[in-house]
Amino acid sequence: MILESTILIVGLFVLVVWGFPIAFALALISTVMILVTPRMSLWLLAQRSYAGLDSFVLLAVPFFLLAGKIMEEGGVSERLMKLARPLVGHLKGGLAHVTVVVGMFFAGISGSSTAEAASLTTVFVPAMVRRGFEIRFATSLAAAASVMGVIIPPSILMVIYGAVANVSVGSLLIGGALPGVLVGLALMGMSYLFALWYDLPRETERWAGLRALIPGLKESSLALLIPVIVVGGITGGVITPTEAALVAAAYALVLVRFVYRTLTWRDLWRIFGETALTSAVILFCVATATVFGYLLAYYRFTNLVAAYFESVTRNPTLIISLIIILFIILGTFLDATPAMLIFVPIVQPVALSVGIHPVHLGVVIVMTLAFGLLTLPYGLCTLTACAIAKVPLSEILVTLHILMLGVLVVILVAAYWPTLVMLLPRLLVPQFL
Repeated sequence: MILESTILIVGLFVLVVWGFPIAFALALISTVMILVTPRMSLWLLAQRSYAGLDSFVLLAVPFFLLAGKIMEEGGVSERLMKLARPLVGHLKGGLAHVTVVVGMFFAGISGSSTAEAASLTTVFVPAMVRRGFEIRFATSLAAAASVMGVIIPPSILMVIYGAVANVSVGSLLIGGALPGVLVGLALMGMSYLFALWYDLPRETERWAGLRALIPGLKESSLALLIPVIVVGGITGGVITPTEAALVAAAYALVLVRFVYRTLTWRDLWRIFGETALTSAVILFCVATATVFGYLLAYYRFTNLVAAYFESVTRNPTLIISLIIILFIILGTFLDATPAMLIFVPIVQPVALSVGIHPVHLGVVIVMTLAFGLLTLPYGLCTLTACAIAKVPLSEILVTLHILMLGVLVVILVAAYWPTLVMLLPRLLVPQFL
């Protein structure tokens, strides 16, 4: 069985390096292994794919994507900036702090880091360059701030993790709130140090007071109701996470089309098509990764990994440290969805056996995979920001890695101090734990 597992994993790696899209690489190598394995037939491919998609929770994915896409193209970032500027613009390097705060707000609306990377880069990188910021810092900050999109609720990755690991999606979403905000504060701290070093300008000389926030609140308050609807509905037991996603998408549609009037019906039809395509890619990846993960279990690779972890240590701190290292490596080469689908079933039993709470584990893994959205060669947020800002990757690596240290510190704090993750779920949704 070790030989088959090795062929399966090495074959996937070779196909990905060769340039195959990850979902097709998973499907191809799984099909080959099914064909050459006795007692297996191609019916298994269809059966396991269907089993991977047969989850009510996964219905939330396209609706959260739709809500985020509508808000991204509906000009919501500019409205959020009108609130963030008087809030933190008086700090040294004001526009950098505004970028991070808008990233926090937008994360509570979109649920997608790549959408947030595109929005923040489009709006803030040109503005920061005009204010005298170096483009490499501006682009790095937009990319780094976008990782909050899959940590602060709503989060598509939290939904997928909940479906894979059979963990309450509501508790995962709420558990990511405090760590996500802490990521934003860490990036603001790093930005302040950069502002001191490069003598970056403030947006205002001093804080203008609470009255200055009123115009921005009027502009953005309706958009900021989305995280309130999602989290409030789930914690109140009024709606499920899937229903919350549907309500968020419907609310975003009405808001942007009939209140803000920033999108036409033609724009919306295009957004529907793009969302359907993105959803199909994600769910196809879920299906193929489910088959791949089943084969790993069939070849008893999961047992080998579990035995290795247990032979190394039974200390929860060391176990979660090894899990973080594993998912940082995976995030460098794999998309977050297949990495989660394949390896969560392997590491989760080990973590639970040493007393790590499944919600705590889930939030830490999602945060680590969000960190992987910045690491090359597969860092989608970094690639998106560089493509939009038209900056070569080589020019931002040093600055980006410095900012990434702040994100990594927060991941470690969340890993070693479970209360940071578990506090809000225990207060708001103890029935889900």
